[in-house]
Amino acid sequence: MIQESSLRATIGRMEMRATAQQIDAISRRYAEIYGFERSTDWLVLKLQEEVGELVQAYLAKTGRQRDKGHSPEEIDRRYALELADAVGMLLALAEATGVDIERAIDDKWLVWDRRVSQRAGEADAPEAE
Repeated sequence: MIQESSLRATIGRMEMRATAQQIDAISRRYAEIYGFERSTDWLVLKLQEEVGELVQAYLAKTGRQRDKGHSPEEIDRRYALELADAVGMLLALAEATGVDIERAIDDKWLVWDRRVSQRAGEADAPEAE
């Protein structure tokens, strides 16, 4: 079971890296088409813009902003797309600045799962005599 889980994690990492590279390439093309310098400063500012749009979509989704005539399905879709925009800009920023986002996520978040599993294993181990 551990080998299968490890394999899925490896495949997931490869997919995330490929997705980050693809989003970064799309972002670079966007800058070329519209004729502006795509610096890391621009990426950080664009990320902030996308997070602001995500907050607006979240407020609409949770009924704390007027619906502007959109159906609940349209509001849900906008929220999902804005969430994707924010994640996409984070991935593009990571790629552009040379951050191995998979490793960083593993070091920051997924390590907790391993720690809990390790602690559970320690709790199940027989005590030394």
